[in-house]
Parts: sequence; C-alpha cells; structure tokens
Amino acid sequence: MTLHPFTVPARWLTLLPCAMLLLPLCLPALAADLPEVVATVQGQPISAQELSASMRAQLLQMDMERYEAMKAQLDSLVAERLIALEAAERGMSVEEFQGAEIFAKMEPVTPEQIRDFYDNNRERLSRSFEELEGRIMAHLQRQSEARRRAALGRELRQRYPVRIALAPPRVDVGADDDPFMGPQDAPVTLVEFSDFQCPYCRRVQSVLKRLMTAYHGRLKLVFRDFPLRQIHPEAQKAAEAAQCANDQGQFWQYHDRLFAVTELGTEDLKQYAVELGLDAEQFNACLDSEKYRQEVQKDIDDAIAAGVNATPSFFVNGLPINGAVPFERFVEMVELALERANGQ
Repeated sequence: MTLHPFTVPARWLTLLPCAMLLLPLCLPALAADLPEVVATVQGQPISAQELSASMRAQLLQMDMERYEAMKAQLDSLVAERLIALEAAERGMSVEEFQGAEIFAKMEPVTPEQIRDFYDNNRERLSRSFEELEGRIMAHLQRQSEARRRAALGRELRQRYPVRIALAPPRVDVGADDDPFMGPQDAPVTLVEFSDFQCPYCRRVQSVLKRLMTAYHGRLKLVFRDFPLRQIHPEAQKAAEAAQCANDQGQFWQYHDRLFAVTELGTEDLKQYAVELGLDAEQFNACLDSEKYRQEVQKDIDDAIAAGVNATPSFFVNGLPINGAVPFERFVEMVELALERANGQ
C-alpha cells in the first residue's frame, strides 16, 4: 500500500487514549461529552462541530483501526467457538482436536524455505544465518500454523452457520460524476481511489475484474483519482489523461492501458491515445490545457475528507477497504453490503 504524504501518520494517533484502549463506542462517547463550544479566542468561539470537522480524516482513521483490532479478536473468538463445537461433536478434547486437525496437518518448514527467507531479507537482518536460523524456523512455523487454522476455520464454517454482525465504520463517499462500470442503479457501489503510478493499484485490477464478473448486474465500480504527487510525479498527468480519454468514450480502455505500462510521461500518454484510436488533436489539446486538473483535485479533496491516506483505497457502499486485498476480502464486504441493501 502506498501512503499519502499529506495526512497525519497513523502511528501518531496511538498517542490518543481511545486509540490505545480501543474501547467500544469510545469516539461517540467523546463527541457526546464535548461542550457545544470547546474554546474561545478573544471572545470568538470554536465549536465542537468545527473541531470534529477539522480532524474528520484522523477520527475516521481511528475508527478504522479500532474496527480492525476488534475484527481480529472477533475472528479469534469465532474460531475458538467453532473448534470447541467440532471437538465436542467428535468426542475429543480441544487439545486433541487441534493436535489432529492443526498441528498434524501443518505444512512442514523445510531448510530451503528457511534459507530463502534469510536471503530475501538479508538487507534488513543484522546477524548471520546461523544465529537466526532457529528464529526464522519458528516464524515460518507460526505462519504455517496460521494458514492451517484459517483453512480449518473455512471448513468448519461450512458445517456451523456463522453470522458476523460487526461491521466497519461507514463513510459517506459519493461517486461524484466519475467514470463507472456496471448498472447505474446497482445495489452495491464500489468506489475506488487509485493512482496510475501505484504498483499496488496495478496489482488489484485483475481482482476487480474478477469481482465485476462475479457480481454482474449487482455491482457498480466507480473510479476516482488519488494521485500521490510527491512520490509519483507522473500520476497527476496520467489521471488527467484518463479523463481526456473519457471525453471520447474510452476511459476504461485507456485506464487498462495505463495500468499495463510503467512509462507515463506526457508524450507516452499521448502515444497511448493514438494507439487506442482516439482523436489525437482533441486529446492533446485536452491534456495540454490541464482541463481536468481541478476535477482530479476534487477527487483528492473528497478522498482526504473520507479518511483516505493510501492507495488503493475502496468503499463498498461506504464500508472501507484499504490496500490491494485478496478477492475473498472484497467478496466478504460485497456480501455484507448486499445483506444491508436487502434489509437483512
């Protein structure tokens, strides 16, 4: 995931008690306890509403960090409950069941895997292979155990119904007038904030195509720009170029081309338009005039207001997803959004 350079680093938020303690309803309780006027300067009031609005992005980030911590713990509790149910069904103790279904079925860690891990991380490891071999083995064994526990959890959920009511904080993120694919009135809208120079954004495109196929007719994908200009100097112009292609009805074709290449200089952007059969004179005039610079800035402003500080970032009917997550994570969130849309 690529971090946006203009927002407060998440680690600073851990200085706040609510972020550290992760207390349920902590932020709403704080807001409720605030007086209507939180300060005055030379007799001029600063309201609680003004204070909250000025740090909206930070508060949303804190809400999301709180949710992620609670979700991880909830997943652990659900797994424990499923294991206990299945162990009782088989007439086994939990320890016996875990020994047979987790530890006996873990993928063994090989010497080759240990060496590969050391070689791949050599630059940040300050000790010799011999000194770290045991610790690397233990680390890889924990990863193997985690994979087996996750697989067992998926198996057990096929036998015992599980319904998760805990949901991420919902964020009001509009589609604006940005390009989209799928039905206009689809029950689920997936808003993507992306950067054409971001490798993680490129990586997730195949997942999004698969998702659109899986939920054909039920999902609308909206593309919004979030170029990280300080670290991706060509991203802003690429975003404007895609909007210029949209003028000629070929946004998605141009979008796919940009994510398939790494050269995003101005002349490259113009050449891609020619290769796609766009009217070169119209496209070049649009790009050179910076016609869509403010449109891209509007997307950036909306993203920051919604708490976005990295690319790619997504909102599924307002439910946030951060990063190039696996297909299964998107499915989980789309299914949750469909349940809510159907009033379940």
